[in-house]
Amino acid sequence: MYGDKATSLFKKLKKEGIVGAEGEISLSLLGVEVEVSDKSAIGNLLQEWLGGWMVSKDIRHRSNPNSQMPPDFYLGDSSEKDLLEVKTFDYTKSPNFDVANFDAYVRDLKEKPFRLDADYLILGYSLNNGIVKINDVWLKKVWEITCPSNDYALRTQVKQGKIINIRPYNFKSMSNGFQPFRDRVSFVNAIRETLAKYKNDQDGANIWFEEIERSYRRFN
Repeated sequence: MYGDKATSLFKKLKKEGIVGAEGEISLSLLGVEVEVSDKSAIGNLLQEWLGGWMVSKDIRHRSNPNSQMPPDFYLGDSSEKDLLEVKTFDYTKSPNFDVANFDAYVRDLKEKPFRLDADYLILGYSLNNGIVKINDVWLKKVWEITCPSNDYALRTQVKQGKIINIRPYNFKSMSNGFQPFRDRVSFVNAIRETLAKYKNDQDGANIWFEEIERSYRRFN
């Protein structure tokens, strides 16, 4: 199910002891050194570290030249296959990262259905006194880290009635209640149902779903 290159990367990280590994995070400027205690920077720092680690292990990859757009890494020459998304979260809490911006994801799937096959490398970390520790690591597909909710068929972040981001299922504890989707189709169908309710447009949501089906078949 997971890409061969992502699987190889994941296994190598585990073999090298990523779980339990610790690193010091600090900033030295004008002779003053401070510990980094703001967790908002950890995700970007771990992503930068992963890129450096892949270089050190001669793992072929490319960083996305547009850091604001997915994916974070390409694990090969193709820009349509072997896509790797890197997500991080504070291990002392439930996963709370943004899986993707909802509107952008809905738009992108029409032209980039291969995003559905991206692999997600997820790092759960803790930060204490400037020391970051990797508590666990996962390799997942998007439908394995998403689920329904009380409000919509897809769990999302909603602000003032507007859907902002797709939010994750608590795969860390495998919580009861709403469960992750079974497969790619179930996930896309949940987006369709969410669109129909959110936009109050079942026909438009159905047309979107059919376009995704056609686009994905062409891609494969």
